[in-house]
Parts: sequence; structure tokens; C-alpha cells
Amino acid sequence: MHRLSNVVNALVRRGPRPGSFEAYGIAIACVLAATLVQQIFDLLAPDTVFFATYIPALLIAALVGGVAAGATATLLGGVITWWMFFEPHFSWVVAEKNHLISVALYLFAGAMIVWTAGQYRELLARIDEEEKYRRIVVDELSHRVKNKLATIYAILRHELRGQPAIWDTVSGRLQALSAADDFLSRDENAGVDLRTLLQMEAQPFGAERFAFSGPPVRLFGKLPTVLALVFHELTTNAAKYGALLKPAGQIDIVWRQAGDAFEIAWTERGGPEVLTPLRRSFGSHLIERSLDSFGGKATLEFAPAGVICRISLPGDQVEIAG
Repeated sequence: MHRLSNVVNALVRRGPRPGSFEAYGIAIACVLAATLVQQIFDLLAPDTVFFATYIPALLIAALVGGVAAGATATLLGGVITWWMFFEPHFSWVVAEKNHLISVALYLFAGAMIVWTAGQYRELLARIDEEEKYRRIVVDELSHRVKNKLATIYAILRHELRGQPAIWDTVSGRLQALSAADDFLSRDENAGVDLRTLLQMEAQPFGAERFAFSGPPVRLFGKLPTVLALVFHELTTNAAKYGALLKPAGQIDIVWRQAGDAFEIAWTERGGPEVLTPLRRSFGSHLIERSLDSFGGKATLEFAPAGVICRISLPGDQVEIAG
């Protein structure tokens, strides 16, 4: 069903312009195909199936070709059924009152279907426009962040020109932060390796302070971006209050397949003693609620030895190699 939905959306977005000859051509082709199927049903069971095959035809015509094409398909389906399939065949004479009622109900149902299809097309058009606007805004913000990082980079390089060891450390972390910003504006259809995502977040704080363990895993769609935000929040909190606050602090990140679920465990150690906060911060809510739309969950445990975050995702959200 998901693939069928993608196909329909693609046809709606890339179909012919409403009101064009191509749109009406699609409407006529749908009606002709429905008429052929209707004839087969009429041979098998005469006078028992009216208009049934034209419903999907007018729906497709309206979705792909627009409201006018859908209305054309609706009217053509009604006329052809009246002329070809009502008794007496190939005549405009109405022998039964039920036929008139069938036509009226068909036209009403067709009008509602075409109207709904038109609303769906308008909704997709608005979504596409908003997506274009969002992409422009994201690109602009990304550009501004890069400019600010470049300015900071230039200032620090000038100020630390006499301390090359410190500059090498700072410049590497600035480059890692720039790479993270580029990642958040990436193409969502491109898969991302989980280990690469984690290393990207760890780099600004010193990759040697992180231990990763787990099989090769690919993430797709919006999930990598959301996980990047979650890990960024965890890493930032660890640098402010947790394991990364002390030189001896370490963070272990382990991931594995557990039955039908995929689990990630974030464990801090070697930092200051952890106290349970009196209230949940925005960052905690972000970590714990951001995976809801993927059918996953994240839980935070403020253990005295260090914060523990456990993430669980449905197995079909990830692709594990081997």
C-alpha cells in the first residue's frame, strides 16, 4: 500500500496540467478501460453491475488529470452505461425507475469523489510549495551558519597563531561541527551509516572518549536527522554536566538487534556524580519524544555513575548488514 501511495502521489505531482488535452485523454482512456471491464461483467451477469467499474476510472482521471478530467470521466461513464448496458441496449429509453435512481446515485457519488480528489491535489500542491520554502530556508540557514563558522575559524586562527597545538585541536572540532551542520541539510533519501553519524557527533569532543560497538547499520528517511539531534543533545549535556566534563570521562554506545526491535544504549561513566533533575528540561523532552513518529522510544536514566539513555526502534526502521 505504501508503494501504491507513492505511485499515486508521483502521478498527481508529475501528471498533465489540468484542463490540457493530455488530461482529457487520460479521462477518456480510463472510461474506455472501465467500459471494457463493464462489458465483461455484463456478459457474465447481465443487469447486475452498473457503474462499479467507472468509480475507479473517474477517481484516477480526477487524481491524475484534475477536476475537469474527473468530471468528464463521470459524465462519459454515466452516458455510456445508460446507452450500452441499460435495457433496452443501445437506446435512450429508460425502462425501469431503478435505472434513473442508479444514475442519480452514481452522479452524486462521482461528484463527491471528484471533489475529494481535487482537494487532495490542492493539498499536495500546498505541501510541495511548503517543502520548497522549507528547503530554501534550510539552505539559507545552512549558508549563514557556514559563514559564521568561517568567521569564527578566521578569528581563532588569528588569535591562536602563536599556539599551534591548541589551534590544531580547535580547528578540528570546528570542522567537525561544520560537517554536522551539512549532515542535517542532506538529502533524506540517502542512507546514513549509524557509526558514521555517531563519530560525527563525537568528533568535536574528542573521538577517543567514545567507544562504539555494533554491526554495520544503515538508516534512511528522516530517522538519521532525528537521531543526530538526539545524539547531539546527549553529547552536549555530557559536555556540560556529565562524563565529558571531566578528562577521565567516557561514553559507551552499543547497538544491536533484539528480536523485532533495534536497540541503542548510551552509557556515561567517569564523570561527576549524577543527580536526578527536579524537572524535565526541553532537551530531555526532545530526547524522549522525538522518536514517537517512528514507533520508537527513548528513556533517560539518571544513574549516579552516569546518564544512561536507551533507544528502541522497530526493526524495519533500520537496515543491518549481514
